[in-house]
Amino acid sequence: MIYLNSFKPLCYNPLGLAAINKYGFPPFIDSSCRREPDFQIANPSISALCRGSKFAPKLRINDIIVYITVGGVFPPHKNGHHLVAVLQVINVFQTHALGSNWYLSNFNSLPKNCMVPNNPPLDFDKTGGDFKVQIQLNHFMSLSPQKQILIGQRRLLVWDHQYLIRSSKWPVFICTKPLFLNLTNPNLITRTNFLQIFGKIPNTQIPKVITQTEFNQLLILAGLPS
Repeated sequence: MIYLNSFKPLCYNPLGLAAINKYGFPPFIDSSCRREPDFQIANPSISALCRGSKFAPKLRINDIIVYITVGGVFPPHKNGHHLVAVLQVINVFQTHALGSNWYLSNFNSLPKNCMVPNNPPLDFDKTGGDFKVQIQLNHFMSLSPQKQILIGQRRLLVWDHQYLIRSSKWPVFICTKPLFLNLTNPNLITRTNFLQIFGKIPNTQIPKVITQTEFNQLLILAGLPS
């Protein structure tokens, strides 16, 4: 199967941009405290932390996933969607613990979306936050740094606990190899591109299965041979 999936990049909002400026993160990594997916390890990992039963439990070895950003304005990048990664599944682990054993054996480090002991979430100021509406984010950004730290710590506990519940309910953990990865300046996908390829703007809230022809056209947009 070939899937089209989306994620919210760190450069999506002012809090994420502040994290990029402070820590030097690539702008097009995931914005959450658990980096779903985690593009920053040699073999990017996917779990069910974000979409529960809707995606990761369906993946099988050799499946391919095309990751695009959600639509938005990503300063200084252009408005729209960006094609960030093409990943191929190489291992499907039935639990996060089994996945952690593989990553520790191969890299001596863990992806941040691996929910095991001694692998804490990222600090709140390294994320784009978990705010549901813009007014909440605006209020948070207006606070003093000291208040941001205190509120961020409280929000992080709730945020990570929600991920822990999902990892218990849907414990599958996926290891991939990158066929393409651009975390700094990925190509833009315009509305016209989407209409030419799919005949509409695809809804990736539930990742969409795409055809080989559609996949080949997306590869061309990424600057890769089809």
